[in-house]
Amino acid sequence: MQLKKFLGQNFLQDHNILRKEAELAEVEGKTVLEIGPGDGRLTEKLLFHKPKKLTVVEKDTRFAELLKDKFGDTIEILNADFLDTTLDNFEVIIGNIPYNITSPIIFKIATMQFERALLMVQKEFAEKMIATANKSNYGRLSVTAQLAFEITLIQIVPAHLFVPKPKVDSAIIILEKNMQITEKDEEVIRYLFQHRNQNAKNALKHSKKFSEEKLSLLGDYAARRVRTLTKEECLEISKRLAQHGII
Repeated sequence: MQLKKFLGQNFLQDHNILRKEAELAEVEGKTVLEIGPGDGRLTEKLLFHKPKKLTVVEKDTRFAELLKDKFGDTIEILNADFLDTTLDNFEVIIGNIPYNITSPIIFKIATMQFERALLMVQKEFAEKMIATANKSNYGRLSVTAQLAFEITLIQIVPAHLFVPKPKVDSAIIILEKNMQITEKDEEVIRYLFQHRNQNAKNALKHSKKFSEEKLSLLGDYAARRVRTLTKEECLEISKRLAQHGII
């Protein structure tokens, strides 16, 4: 079956790594969501560990039909775009996810309830997720991800283990829920990091939501460059604004 580049279809060929992913996900007896299963090569490994229920979301109709033929009623198949789908909560989320939509997938997962997520992402993306303040790759993703999750980088997976071979290496990460970041918190973080080289006051002034008077609530944070703010300080800025009904 011809793979679709625009859907980010690069399939991992190494079955040892697929087995390792299934084992590390700890799915036995749990409700599990797999994002983008493709031809079911990881799905098969997950079923070996006896999840309570396995739901897969596959956008490509061709693969959704293949999965139905391959697994029948042993899994629930949703032929849909994960980003446009309203889903129940799951105990485990897993997927070797498309590089071109990794950020929106992470931001959606951050709003969901789960115990553990195991994802294969682009190596550079994983490094951004764990970056700290003042690093060149520190940004909105770093702050949101670290507030929402405890992040563990398990291993790097070289590009030659995929078909077709991507231009970059990948990384396996595990996410465990850390704290509940709200949509309003995420909104403030997004406004801040749209202008990461400006101070916090000027960065937020670009949004019509924040007047000069309201931004006086920032106190000492007002003059700080956004890129120097820790994740805790970004959250504190959001809470200060929320307490006064500004967001």
